[in-house]
Amino acid sequence: MTFNKSLIAALIGTAMCFPAVAADSSGFKKRFYIGASAGSSTLEPEIESGLPFTIQDDSDSAFKGYIGFDVTPRFAAEISAADLGEAEIGPDSAGTVFYDVIELSGLWHLFKFGGRENLLDRKGLGAFVKLGVGVLDNSSNLEFRRENDIHLSGGVGVELGTRIGLAFRAELEAFDEDAMLASGGLLWRFGGGGSTSKKPKKAESTVDDSAIGGLTSNAPPLLTDDDNDGVPNSIDDCSGTAVGEPVDATGCPVFGGTLEGVQFAVNSDQLLDEAQAVLNDAADVLLANPDVKVEVQAHTDSQGPEDFNIELSKKRALSTVRYLMLRGVPSEQMAARAFGESKPIDDNGTPEGRAANRRVEFHVIER
Repeated sequence: MTFNKSLIAALIGTAMCFPAVAADSSGFKKRFYIGASAGSSTLEPEIESGLPFTIQDDSDSAFKGYIGFDVTPRFAAEISAADLGEAEIGPDSAGTVFYDVIELSGLWHLFKFGGRENLLDRKGLGAFVKLGVGVLDNSSNLEFRRENDIHLSGGVGVELGTRIGLAFRAELEAFDEDAMLASGGLLWRFGGGGSTSKKPKKAESTVDDSAIGGLTSNAPPLLTDDDNDGVPNSIDDCSGTAVGEPVDATGCPVFGGTLEGVQFAVNSDQLLDEAQAVLNDAADVLLANPDVKVEVQAHTDSQGPEDFNIELSKKRALSTVRYLMLRGVPSEQMAARAFGESKPIDDNGTPEGRAANRRVEFHVIER
């Protein structure tokens, strides 16, 4: 079997430049898609030495259709069939060689501008590489010999996805050593994505009903509860909370300050795994209290320029809101606000103080 070794090596090298670990699949929905594209092919059949033939025209129009399945946030499997057109053999247009190909490919989505959320539902502009195996079929009015039917293929492309499932794709592919295709077209994904266009079913709560007072209608009879928050006076550490405000097992507001454990990668708005676990519980509380609106406030320490810190806190506040939306919390139930380094709660001169200042706070603003 012969194939374009340099192309395949380049594609593998490109994919290795990006993280090998798949994106967190929380909020991701597996979907089928179909697509069609058109473009131009370059065809170079090998002419045996000593024969009085040359390639007079090596390019032609080409058409392709495909069916795919999004398996993970980064990986998709795809089967395609393409009519690559014909190469004209001379002299004097002595004959033509026709090319048809069927491929089974794997696509690795390298990134999406806009971050993890866009990768989950394939929205926005991103890039991918593809590797596959296929069958190349030729026909001609000249005598010919095909060295192999099965071959390896590879390609690179870009894809621009929309919220409604429609996407625009452009790609460059190579089939064996004697056929290439540059094409562009449309694809359609079936069903809703991981976005908030459709509110997903609420996940099973990981919060013990007995750990959060006032959030369940089947709670056991309570003792005296002066502030009516569902926590009896005997264990209520925060008497006087507003009626309807979500409280924890000690009667203190769930959303009234720093949400412990919500941390990000260094100089980034990418949520760490432990932060996502905390936000999953916060989303359950918000979903259980649809009348509560919170302001998500992001803060940084004082390291770095002030303008950079305010922009970073803005991105982190929006990243937190977007994650909660992926968990089903309506956007109108939240507001994002950035403070940068302007409101420290500890000494920025110590590592511990700076760590405390890098925080996300939730404050109830409407009940």
